[in-house]
Amino acid sequence: MRIIVTALLALGLVATALATTASAQTLLSESFTYPDGGLVPNGGWATHSGTGTDIQVASGVAAGNMANGPDDNRLLSSARLATDKTYACFRVLIPTPTLPLVCNYFAHFMVNSTTFRSKVFVTPSGSTFTFGLSVTANAAGAPLAPPAPPLGATWGTALNYDQWYSVVISYNGVGGVSELWVDPVDETSTSISCTDAGAANGALTAFGLRESNTSSCAYLWNVDNLGVGTTFLDACDPAVPTIKSTWGQLKSIYRN
Repeated sequence: MRIIVTALLALGLVATALATTASAQTLLSESFTYPDGGLVPNGGWATHSGTGTDIQVASGVAAGNMANGPDDNRLLSSARLATDKTYACFRVLIPTPTLPLVCNYFAHFMVNSTTFRSKVFVTPSGSTFTFGLSVTANAAGAPLAPPAPPLGATWGTALNYDQWYSVVISYNGVGGVSELWVDPVDETSTSISCTDAGAANGALTAFGLRESNTSSCAYLWNVDNLGVGTTFLDACDPAVPTIKSTWGQLKSIYRN
């Protein structure tokens, strides 16, 4: 009897885990394992703006040059509702620039080819750089910087050139709120956020990588291991280890 009750309890844990993740979904998973050369049309990537030298694939990494023109996107496996919250997780390396760094954004969610959400900026911070964020607004001011709160936010720590960072962003269609994490452990880690109530109606369809065709903002960027999901976990790790662990415990009980 004890074995049966324990097994039923374990089965209940599995059912609960499945119920809590039933609506969770990985919407895009991209490791850029393509031959060196232009990103488009590999993996379904398409250019939505600009002409000239495309974003490149170099040794399995997406490499962009802000002096070039094309901006590319890849559609999500299913379009989001205007009230959904969506997460993206990716690794970023910013090489040491040869010219003074000027603030500009290089990655974002997309509603359509001209409507973006959760723009991710590279912006000067002391002698190096940091990341910035806005829901929809562009860099402003002199010198250019991410928009001031509440429309924008800037990561509070200077970062290093030529070093990989894990960046997570989110967009919540309820209220028009964007968040950004740098090297987080989980969703409770330190983050920055910004709000644009006027953008609280964007149904996301794709994720975009951007080259701005702006020689004065000609920094380089490298992006790898991109994931988009309906939860933080699905964007950064689609494996959902909790369910696997619980199911493993259940099989062990049955064997006993």
